[in-house]
Amino acid sequence: MKLVLTGAGGGHFYPLIAVAERVEEEVKVEKIIDIETFFFSDKEYNKELLNEKKIKFIKIPAGKLRLYFSIQNFFDPFKSILGFFVALWKLFVIYPDVVFVKGGYSSMPVLLAAKCLFIPIFVHESDSIPGKTTLFAGKLAKRVAISYASAAKYFNLKKTAYTGQPILEEYLPTKEALDKKFGEYTDDKKKTILVMGGSQGSETINNMVLESLSELLEKYDIVHQVGPKNLEAIKISTEVLLKDNPNRDNYKYFSTGDLSKYYELADVCITRAGSSLFELSAWGIPSIIIPITISNKNHQMENASIFEKAGCSIIIEEINLKKNLFLNEIESVLEDKKKHEMMQFNNLNNFKAGAAEVIAKEIVRIGLSHQ
Repeated sequence: MKLVLTGAGGGHFYPLIAVAERVEEEVKVEKIIDIETFFFSDKEYNKELLNEKKIKFIKIPAGKLRLYFSIQNFFDPFKSILGFFVALWKLFVIYPDVVFVKGGYSSMPVLLAAKCLFIPIFVHESDSIPGKTTLFAGKLAKRVAISYASAAKYFNLKKTAYTGQPILEEYLPTKEALDKKFGEYTDDKKKTILVMGGSQGSETINNMVLESLSELLEKYDIVHQVGPKNLEAIKISTEVLLKDNPNRDNYKYFSTGDLSKYYELADVCITRAGSSLFELSAWGIPSIIIPITISNKNHQMENASIFEKAGCSIIIEEINLKKNLFLNEIESVLEDKKKHEMMQFNNLNNFKAGAAEVIAKEIVRIGLSHQ
């Protein structure tokens, strides 16, 4: 059996790999087929992980559809046309049994090529409001899976399933890890704040953390994922800000990396409203969400609202993001034991487990029927 994965951005890449690793397990359990997996995109995103999972990368040119003026808007349509013909040839040569689409600009050429070659398409949407690519893909797909139940209205219900979000096995907690985490909450334990701004980091969140750093370090430990492009700026800023701060050792920052070890430590997370919300929910970590103001159909605010209504999170809109409010919301979660425990419970209760397994089983079923 041959499987092609396609999608753009970290929020799409890691769920793709989560499903791929589960497909590998399903194939071993069934003892019926071997699996060969390919990743079609304009970038590798994480070369080491692809190599570890034995997934072959195939570069496909692709252009973005920008909603703002850019000189690239004149050239990118030609990239996408080229990408379509490259994808058509590569898919014809490989001729996979299933193409699993997560969305993003780089998946469009692959999606169209797969349809032209009559290859079954499986789509997954991570947001409560689908993007343009997955909306279009849903019309061409054999099956559609969604992370938010509210997204079902955008697709054909007969071929759509609410599965939840596929998460890499290494990012999911074990029972022992959860028992340890919840057993450690005491009034005298110093709490840990995890800050994440997505795979590329968030300058908005980074700047607010830096502005509030002295006050936060008086009470809390901070682990800060800053993104690769912000690493040098954060290094310079913190060297100045924390030069004479007695609590400077309580602040740690990193570019990107294995988040699971930080999930074990975190008592609250400052984050955007992307796919990481599901990982936080799996670990029972309350979140303070600062949604991106300008996102496709305001999907980040809608994502955040769903988590807030479920009692898992607190929202701070960017327009209201001021130091006093930021500090007060963090304190309101970490200093109120009853509120913190309730938010932990709500996150665990809200998490829908087994998404990667459900999707993998259906991919294998479709793949076998296509052979």
